[in-house]
Amino acid sequence: MKIKNLSRLQKKVLDACRNGWFMSGEYTAMFDNHRRSFEADSPLWLYRDIERWYASHAANHGDSHLLVKCTRVD
Repeated sequence: MKIKNLSRLQKKVLDACRNGWFMSGEYTAMFDNHRRSFEADSPLWLYRDIERWYASHAANHGDSHLLVKCTRVD
């Protein structure tokens, strides 16, 4: 996966996932009134899970700010 080949939505998710140091644990992703928790052992798994979830809502919320933060460390 090359960054230059990512769509605008995928770049938004990647930027949100790379907002700090990665630690294995639980992450919460939020935008508008949507919130979901994800378990992640690697940055790639975190990105893939959040990208699938966010893409399913992009038609109605594509311009919304996406926040991803670590909520529990394993």
